[in-house]
Amino acid sequence: MKPIRFISASLAAAACVSATAAHAAYPDKPIVLVVPFAPGGSTTVVARAVAERAEKLLGQPIVVENKPGAGSVVGSNVVAKAAPDGYTLLVGQTGFAVNDSLRKNLPYDTLEDFTPIALLADHPGVFLAQAQKPYDTFEQFIAYAKANPGKVTYSSAGVGSWPHLSMAMFANEAGLSLVHVPYQGTGPAKADLVAGRVDVKIEAYATSRAMVEDGRLKVLAVTSTQRAAELPDKPTIAESGYPRYETSYWIGILGPAGLPPDIVAKLQQAFTTAAKDPAVIAQMEQQSIVPRGLPAADLDTLLKKEIAKWRQVIEDSNMEKQ
Repeated sequence: MKPIRFISASLAAAACVSATAAHAAYPDKPIVLVVPFAPGGSTTVVARAVAERAEKLLGQPIVVENKPGAGSVVGSNVVAKAAPDGYTLLVGQTGFAVNDSLRKNLPYDTLEDFTPIALLADHPGVFLAQAQKPYDTFEQFIAYAKANPGKVTYSSAGVGSWPHLSMAMFANEAGLSLVHVPYQGTGPAKADLVAGRVDVKIEAYATSRAMVEDGRLKVLAVTSTQRAAELPDKPTIAESGYPRYETSYWIGILGPAGLPPDIVAKLQQAFTTAAKDPAVIAQMEQQSIVPRGLPAADLDTLLKKEIAKWRQVIEDSNMEKQ
């Protein structure tokens, strides 16, 4: 029996050495970065900018693949079910946290089936109104909405989208009766805002800046805790009398559950360094996106906080799961 034990122990030791060597060689083939949306949005912009720099640090190509569907659930599930070897990663964002409470029968557990790697960036939302609406300041809008309960409308890209829930959270906080008008995508939601068919909208400044600069839309407030660098004269909603209010659209990198710590460390180093690269920062800032480059622990903390926050908003708004 002793020889058998000796052989078994030797095989086990060899397996450990082999696994360690494999981790040390990581990565030795291309990495797939799954963006769970169609091409063109800010999530893809950030993913491509950071991937271009990170692949040079890792020594292997990073292939950005867009896998849209079900409000990011399709692409997220691809990563949840992938092997925990560091070759299939997810670009997670605010909707990833929202889905934990909004979606029926999620095919994965948002916290248990993923490994946080790095927080790349975020961008503040802006509280927008069509240029000709009879309120030019946030205070004027509040007064108007209180004087016209159930008559003020707001648009979004659909039920459960970040703009929808951000406005619902504000209405709950301010005690306002606003009417949600959902659309099939950001484009038509914004078009009807510009045309004046709906009154207001919360949206990332990155995707609305051009219409603000040409005078079709006006910014009444920003949704982050601090004023936006590009809009220093616009107050935050928090400083306007609602100190608990804060929301921004964040973007981070996650892998499947069980990702080995040494691989997480390599990826974290590469992606946080890439997000702080001057060329990447310049590219993000052109899109009104704020680079972060923070480690896995920060993303983990944010994700837990976001899940709890949006769950409360959904419950307070009596939203049905989608």
